[in-house]
Amino acid sequence: MNVNSSEILHSLDFENNSEISGSTTEPNNGMGDCRVSRSKRKASIKPESPRKRQRCASGPTEVAVEAVTAKGTKRKASTTRESPSKKQRGGSNDTNGCDLPPSSCGPSTSNQNNGSSSVSARSSRARFEAKYLQLDKLGEGGFGSVYAGYRKTDDLPVAIKHVPKAVVKSRPMVLNGKTYMVPLEMLLMVRVAHEPGESAAVALLDWYDLDQEVLLVMERPASSVDLLNYMNDIGGPMEEDQAKNIMKQLVKAAIQMHSKGVFHRDIKAENVLIETCSDVPRVRVIDFGCGCFVKKRSHRDFSGTSPYAPPEFSIRGKYKAGPTTVWQLGALLYELLEGYNQFSTTMFLRRKMQYSCEMRMLKVSRDCLEFLQMCLVLNPKERITLEQMQQHPWLN
Repeated sequence: MNVNSSEILHSLDFENNSEISGSTTEPNNGMGDCRVSRSKRKASIKPESPRKRQRCASGPTEVAVEAVTAKGTKRKASTTRESPSKKQRGGSNDTNGCDLPPSSCGPSTSNQNNGSSSVSARSSRARFEAKYLQLDKLGEGGFGSVYAGYRKTDDLPVAIKHVPKAVVKSRPMVLNGKTYMVPLEMLLMVRVAHEPGESAAVALLDWYDLDQEVLLVMERPASSVDLLNYMNDIGGPMEEDQAKNIMKQLVKAAIQMHSKGVFHRDIKAENVLIETCSDVPRVRVIDFGCGCFVKKRSHRDFSGTSPYAPPEFSIRGKYKAGPTTVWQLGALLYELLEGYNQFSTTMFLRRKMQYSCEMRMLKVSRDCLEFLQMCLVLNPKERITLEQMQQHPWLN
């Protein structure tokens, strides 16, 4: 079977799925990673109570692996169901009634001659090894690993993610009259970035469904470092103008992802790459292992890195895509500007006055401080929106 990305995209219906009501295949574990000297915090696969903070996020079956450079220790995201009273290391059960991409069941041929994504499944390790050269490990979590590599035909740098089948969350997709089970992470990536280099999100180039694992082959931007290590290299607070450039790109990327029906759910420094080959560093978003489709109703199972879970999840046990992404962007901005301490929603709730004082003491402009404070409003209905962030005077 030969399926290209345009066929997959044409098959995805993010509002109504008239072809399939099918179930998802959800494992009980997941993977992610932990944080800074700033060490990395992991997204998790076990349930966690809102009253107890673990260095892992959760939801019913999602795998978080990080395609980043090898420096530093990562915070993991999680992959099991997490309820407000107990959190598991897993992704969420939210499917939003959507169709899904090509088969992970049978071999198929890929049409990637120029770096574009054809996202068709192959079931032969020999074919993978004939096409790609795998090199050093970039990162590792509890349930998977990411390696650097190259495509042999044109020396295109790639990142190769190995995910054990036990932790892969799959969804059914009808294509050409047949139903295929496809990794959800792959679907999200195809939806937001199907052409390498043209999107803030890294593109998926290829995937392989093998006996014991699924391989996702992604573009690997040259001269890039994950934002966590970028922050470590600075060794303190980031200059306001530099933080503004990063935040402006992330807000735009978040709006684009949400407009395509994709909710990343694990925005943090480890999941942002900074391309350093130009005067103005370019931001790229990686690791959709904790992601899901945007839906109108509230989500009740959290998948991501627990220190960045929105306060409404701890308080009311539910959350929505837009306000959650704003909260996570605010948490990240706080870390960029503060320079030394890790953000924690739990600590924010316990020490709100202390956090407020620390924010006021940041050496930033009034507009920047206002922007940060509006992102970290406890009530999601009063929190600034992504669109309002983009129009805020600080970003303009």
